[in-house]
Amino acid sequence: MFYKVKVHNILPCSFINSFKLLLVFTLCFCFTSESFASQKIPSCQNNPPLKVAVMAAGLQKNSLTFFSQILKKLGDDGFVAENNISKTVDLRNKSSYRKYVTDALKGKCLEFPSELSFVYNWEPTVLKDTIESLSSKISNKEIDLIFALGDIATKYLAEDDIDIPAICFDTNSTDMLKRLAKGKKNIVIVDDSRNVKDDISLFHTMFGYTGFGFFRDKNHLYDMYNAYSDVMLFAKEKNFQIKVCEGSFFVPDVQLAREEFVRCTTELSKESITAVFLPELGNAVDLANFYTQLRPLLTKKIPVLSYDSKAQVEAGSLLSVYDPNEYTRATYAADVIERLVSTNFDYSSIADKKHLSVPLSFGVNLKTASLVQWRPSFDVLVAVDDIFHTIKSK
Repeated sequence: MFYKVKVHNILPCSFINSFKLLLVFTLCFCFTSESFASQKIPSCQNNPPLKVAVMAAGLQKNSLTFFSQILKKLGDDGFVAENNISKTVDLRNKSSYRKYVTDALKGKCLEFPSELSFVYNWEPTVLKDTIESLSSKISNKEIDLIFALGDIATKYLAEDDIDIPAICFDTNSTDMLKRLAKGKKNIVIVDDSRNVKDDISLFHTMFGYTGFGFFRDKNHLYDMYNAYSDVMLFAKEKNFQIKVCEGSFFVPDVQLAREEFVRCTTELSKESITAVFLPELGNAVDLANFYTQLRPLLTKKIPVLSYDSKAQVEAGSLLSVYDPNEYTRATYAADVIERLVSTNFDYSSIADKKHLSVPLSFGVNLKTASLVQWRPSFDVLVAVDDIFHTIKSK
């Protein structure tokens, strides 16, 4: 069976059709709800476990939830020890990684030595240097497989000459990265996420927003996380305006990132725009004080639309479309891993491509709606999955 987008059948047909068209996105590898592992016992159990290195330049807002769900599914299917790893584990902390990943998962097909954890706090240069220094570990058989989280880790691996399998997840500029990795069968990019442009297209079509505020990191390497070129091209095609504020958001200095975010919300509040779109922004968002961060916009009655974040809607943005628990994406990613591991990395095992409809939820904060004087139509309200009546932030 294939997963379907939830759409209430009492909606007008035009609204339903638009929602179906714009909320559904496709994945490029074959996936069904019955996992590959459920069809037979993993064939790797009697062999030495594969040593997995985990890499990320930084963690996106949903990365921990996504990664923990992948590990749980691998545990359920017998590829790692059964586990229930917390979604709040700090993968950047070596002792936490050792306790909750290395020790918790060992004994089956895959193991995750803590010395092979290369998860950083938005430090791409450090990650690039790490990848370039791995050749000796790979030649000494200290690493058998790489899991890469995010666009930058995927980009650097695609540009490198590693000769072991690397499975890359949680990317945003997936098409561009696939072009970069073309011809390298050992680089498997799991096409598991939609594009920021898709959400802007949705909100533009459904609600008529014609002028957006947008955030861009000063280091344009991070444009990959926000599909910046796609967004600007879409705005040009649809003839609506985007005002961009650049800042230092993807930086290890959390205080600086948050100060830059407030500077940009203040600057954008002075522009002639109808809404602000909040993409992935590194360390910029402070959920506990999100309302304070958004106040310059809200006082000007400019709504903030968040990319893929239920938590941000709870904390004060107006609305978002999101995967509520990352389960479908994680199950799909685990299936890709299991197919490759079970077939000794026969890449033809994931070559059969079909479409996958992913269930996305639509959340609205009615308290924020009242602050910006936006009254959602009946059609919108009956399509909403999650309604929040308060702002859960300072």
